[in-house]
Amino acid sequence: MLRDILPEQIIILLNELVDKLSDLTSSFLDAIKLLNEMRIGEARKKLRDTMKIESEADIVRKKIIDLLEESRIDPGFKEDFFHLIKRIDSVADWIKEAARELIIIPYLEIPQPIREGIEKLIDKVVKLAEKVNKAIKSAMSGEYEEAVRLINDIERLEEEADQVNLENRGKLLEYSEQLKPFTLALLIHDLNQDLEEAADSCEDVGDYLRALIASWKKI
Repeated sequence: MLRDILPEQIIILLNELVDKLSDLTSSFLDAIKLLNEMRIGEARKKLRDTMKIESEADIVRKKIIDLLEESRIDPGFKEDFFHLIKRIDSVADWIKEAARELIIIPYLEIPQPIREGIEKLIDKVVKLAEKVNKAIKSAMSGEYEEAVRLINDIERLEEEADQVNLENRGKLLEYSEQLKPFTLALLIHDLNQDLEEAADSCEDVGDYLRALIASWKKI
């Protein structure tokens, strides 16, 4: 199994890292719900909590990288694992950027159809992060068929996120006259793009996890 190749401490930290990723996306979703309930102060606190979780995840990531650099495993396998960790970190980074955008955006002033589109994309990202969590844990437990099934789910969800992203960009044009000042449209565009990048990074995680499984089979 993959856990037979990787040091036990790396496996423990990897599980912690993907759990942080799930916590991060769930916290971001909670902030959106609070905004919709007009609980602005609580929402902003939740967004700050989201960024705090990302900082905690970054600490875990650095520990994994340090241990991986010291480990004596197949160089090709190690390189793929490095990329896997970097892509997980990338998902967290984009969610943090989205949280920063949301703190300064007057969210309830955004036209309802645009808000619904943003929330639809957030829902996709939350589901993607959960699939990433389960796929990595399945792979580490030797449940490779299940891991591959989840990776396929990740690819499908990312395609759906792409479509939502396109729809949201169309809505920005459709409701442009209601977005004043102009900088508000730019902030919403950036928020939408951050979420799309998070979805793309989840797909990248799946790609590298698939490569890890293939590498293990060759060792």
